[in-house]
Amino acid sequence: MNGKRSTKRSIRSLFALGIAGMVTVSGLTALGLPASAHDGVDHGSEPGAESALDWSNYEKVLLTKNVGEPIDLAVLPDKSVLHTARNGEIRHTDPKTGTTRVVATIPVYQNSEDGLQGVGVDPDFAENQWVYLVYAPQSGTPTGAAPNMLPAGEDESYWDQWKGVNRLSRFKWTGSGLDLASEQKIIEVEAQRGQCCHVGADFDWDADGNLYLSTGDNTPASAPGAAGFAPNNDAPGMNPGFDSRRGAGNTNDLRGKILRITVQEDGSYTIPEGNLFPVGTEKTRPEIFVMGVRNPFKIDVDAETNTLSWGDYGPDATKAAAADGVRGPMGLVEWNATGLDQPQNSGWPYVHGPNLPYNEWNFETATPRGFFDPQNLKNNSRWNTGLVDIPAATPATVYYGDNPGDQPFDELVNFGTGTGQGPMGGPVYHFDEENTSTSKFPAYWNEKTFFGEFSQDYIAAFTLDDDRAVTHIEDFLPNTALSSRNQPIHDNPMDMEFGPDGSMYVLEYGDGFFRANPDAGLYRIDYAEGNKAPQARFTATPLSASETPLEVTFDATGSSDPEGDALTYDWDFDGNGTFDATGVTVKNTYTELGQFTARLRVTDAKGKFSLTSRVISVGNQAPQIEITTPGNGSFFEWGDAIPYRVTGRDAEDGDQIVGSRVEWTYGLGHDEHAHPEVTGTGATGAFPTSADSPEHGPGALLYGTVVVTYTDAGYNGLPPAAAEATLRLNPKTQEAEHAAREGVLPYADTTASGGNAVSGLGAGSFLRWDPVNLANLTGVVVRATGEGTVDLRWNAADAAPFGTATIPAGAGWQDVLVPFSGQPTGTGSLYVTSPSGLSLDSLTFQGAGAGDATAPTVSATLDPAAPTGVGGVYNRAVNLNLAAADNGALASVQYSVDNGTTWTTVRAANGAYSVPFTTDGARTVQYRATDTGGNVSAVGTVSFTIDLAAANAPTVDSTTTVALGAPRVTFGAPGSATVTVSGQGGTPGGEVVLYEGDTEIGRSALEGGKATIALPQTLEAGTHTFRAAYGADGTFKASAGTARLIVSKADSVLTATVSPNPVKPGASAQVSVEATTSTGVAGTGQVTVMVKRNLSTVAMLTGTLDENGKVVVTLPKLAAGSYKLTVTHTATANTNAASSLLNLTVQQ
Repeated sequence: MNGKRSTKRSIRSLFALGIAGMVTVSGLTALGLPASAHDGVDHGSEPGAESALDWSNYEKVLLTKNVGEPIDLAVLPDKSVLHTARNGEIRHTDPKTGTTRVVATIPVYQNSEDGLQGVGVDPDFAENQWVYLVYAPQSGTPTGAAPNMLPAGEDESYWDQWKGVNRLSRFKWTGSGLDLASEQKIIEVEAQRGQCCHVGADFDWDADGNLYLSTGDNTPASAPGAAGFAPNNDAPGMNPGFDSRRGAGNTNDLRGKILRITVQEDGSYTIPEGNLFPVGTEKTRPEIFVMGVRNPFKIDVDAETNTLSWGDYGPDATKAAAADGVRGPMGLVEWNATGLDQPQNSGWPYVHGPNLPYNEWNFETATPRGFFDPQNLKNNSRWNTGLVDIPAATPATVYYGDNPGDQPFDELVNFGTGTGQGPMGGPVYHFDEENTSTSKFPAYWNEKTFFGEFSQDYIAAFTLDDDRAVTHIEDFLPNTALSSRNQPIHDNPMDMEFGPDGSMYVLEYGDGFFRANPDAGLYRIDYAEGNKAPQARFTATPLSASETPLEVTFDATGSSDPEGDALTYDWDFDGNGTFDATGVTVKNTYTELGQFTARLRVTDAKGKFSLTSRVISVGNQAPQIEITTPGNGSFFEWGDAIPYRVTGRDAEDGDQIVGSRVEWTYGLGHDEHAHPEVTGTGATGAFPTSADSPEHGPGALLYGTVVVTYTDAGYNGLPPAAAEATLRLNPKTQEAEHAAREGVLPYADTTASGGNAVSGLGAGSFLRWDPVNLANLTGVVVRATGEGTVDLRWNAADAAPFGTATIPAGAGWQDVLVPFSGQPTGTGSLYVTSPSGLSLDSLTFQGAGAGDATAPTVSATLDPAAPTGVGGVYNRAVNLNLAAADNGALASVQYSVDNGTTWTTVRAANGAYSVPFTTDGARTVQYRATDTGGNVSAVGTVSFTIDLAAANAPTVDSTTTVALGAPRVTFGAPGSATVTVSGQGGTPGGEVVLYEGDTEIGRSALEGGKATIALPQTLEAGTHTFRAAYGADGTFKASAGTARLIVSKADSVLTATVSPNPVKPGASAQVSVEATTSTGVAGTGQVTVMVKRNLSTVAMLTGTLDENGKVVVTLPKLAAGSYKLTVTHTATANTNAASSLLNLTVQQ
């Protein structure tokens, strides 16, 4: 089968016919492709088939629900089980006692799918006690997600910080736990961290003791531009993690491979002969046995048939997306088998499924190039470190897509009830007639390979011929058979292994993601004709408390018996092996602090029993948390940041939870599984969604999913306890074909938004979406065709409509907006109905929804807070400290020194944003913040000047006081002001200046901290306020003091003489006047001279005093006689009036 391969021309002709991804079995045969096919044998008539296929002969026994987020299992020789959880916990479940314990915790890096993965025990475990684990060690990798593009100013070495490894190590089993100090590190596989997905990380051994380790391609399905096809994006600046060729397609890289090594006694390894590349081959890794795989999450090595098999996940392009033949095939998943002497290249990311090739797409220009040739593959990636010409591709043994007709074996999409594809490789069963176990599988299943379908909830069995081609596929123990007999159904099978008893052990993930799902569990499937063991189930209320005594009510009414027998119930309250009570409902009071394993044994009437247990914590009560925003089922746009808030309480720690103990994981939900994409911490922040998520492919069922955990600090010596909350987020566009439905039919339509739609939406039918939360939405666009109405209803198909779209007549899809006003609140179910028999394509919700629409705030401070140099400048470096806050999460804090022409991002250090300025200059700095939703704050501004040569500004406070000689003085005699400046620890020096208002009165140097400044003699009468300003020295800071002075008017002293006296008629006499104040200041203003003879006024004369207070007034010529002269100095603003009398004689 491995020699039959197609040519590129033949495959491309399929694309040209528009039937890419729809190849039939007969079509593959015509192309010469290998096609596992039905063998036409009636397997039901084979010997032993009747009893082997009678599902009533099997029982599925719950071993434990305590599995954490389950990843992998290993059955020990004593039939106890080791199983791993992604958070680093290794559990040990003992079916004999019904107990499960965490026996070790490995510190792991957790982001996306990284963490603790595979577990297995050495083929010689009974002698050497080695337990093998694959995990992602912590190594200082940045938290959160790596950017898609190289940040501005960075070179490609920037990506090195995201490099990590996945490590295979082994540890000694002590009988009760793992000795972590005994670790031997065997091999490390490089990983590009900070992105999703594909770890692989399963392993097994062959008969020669060689170890086979699977590794994933470490490349996200939603790589930019992939659109559900091969993610080979090596465009300049792109994260190297977006190119699967750098790993899976690289002969010199261990990612996307199945490795084969031989582990030595000291933990080192050698290379066995027969791998894909001989030791020493240039640009290759000799460890590689299989290359070109995407995510071989579960593998199996069957030592008896020398067969390696694995399930491999595929990309997500729909049939509609692939129909144009431009990019490549629709998304397929694979199951492969090869001989241990047949190393191979499975072809990813160049071909997929039956060697259907992808286009060597130009991601930089988004244009097609040629298709890869499966026979002549070339790795042209700029990240390639290996050979350019790589081995030819081997077609998949089995592949399948979404729907019947997409694959040779339609059973693979018909067996299950879920959607999507989740291929999990499983073990080959070998019937051992000498095995005395009564639960072993019958011989009918001998050499059949079991297969788990994670997304569709089923287990299948493959029959292979001698060439390892699949000839028959059977639905093993279908869920319908399990549920009809009151047994637990298959629920996301994660790992399977046959134990030494011939029973199948199954680890199930359950519904939900990145968490300890309530329906997860570890099970054992036994062949058990006749009576079946009962199913032991119980609740314990409460499970924990802070103090003693603690009364717990145990209720086993959830237990059942497949045959309906009456049950007896035995309780061991403390896990000491002694049963303490009986009855379906019992109580026990714990009076001591500690953790106690409470066990229940349920026995049927025929003596068959089952055990289960739960841990009761007395002394540390588990916390409670809630995601208060956004609401479950809220809507968002891909690329939005979604602000969140987590609240809660802890009985011991208080009502305010500690933000650093809140951990969350955001994942991209796809059909029935999810890819964990980003992890974070904090009680508030924002969940980032990727704008590239739709690159899974048009029409894919995608959504956001969040798991939040809170772990308390422990109490009373008990270990920390955790609480959990989950959230589903809906994209604003909801495809009708993805809704739960009644009475409608999905159909393919290339004109529909996702390539599919539903028809027959009429009376009695409905579509249902849940959970749904309509908060912050303004309406919805209903896309339908066919005249009529579409009603929106809440929580029931017959509820009153809260919105109706009237679809007009006409061909093609019609978009009708239904505005929201008073839409239902909270989380519920949205029903869409119509009486009109319409077809519906999609609903597209309008408004912000859960997306971040609020801008952050930002403020600035300087350090030092005040200038340090004389003159208001800084004479040392200045730090600009920026504080930003947002309702979600900050993306960047930036500053600009060129008025916003360019902006520089400030990297946070311990949550603070600081920018140093160290050189001279006057600066005006602008600053802003942007959140992860793209909202930008208002721009702030701060200005400062640095002069490193400036003298230090003083540092000691000073006090200035002003003392006057008297508070009230007469005009012309103001006196002086005594200024005193004092300070702690010394005597200030320097100068003081005295001001009245802005007018300088005087200045003087301090002597002994004092200075006297004379006040001007000409101070006007009135009230004066003086301010003495001290200008600082090298030690003491500037200060000022004030004093108030009242100046009163002065009396005027008037001196007047007249000459000549007597004076002759016809001649003029002159009056000489001098005015001074009583304080000796020359008078100002005017004087008047009144000349009177007898009682008559002969003349009234005026004069203005000069700067010396003097004036001469010339009298008119007077007739002979005697005259009296009155000389008056008129009152002024500063002086009172004064008069003087003179006599004048005029005679011949």
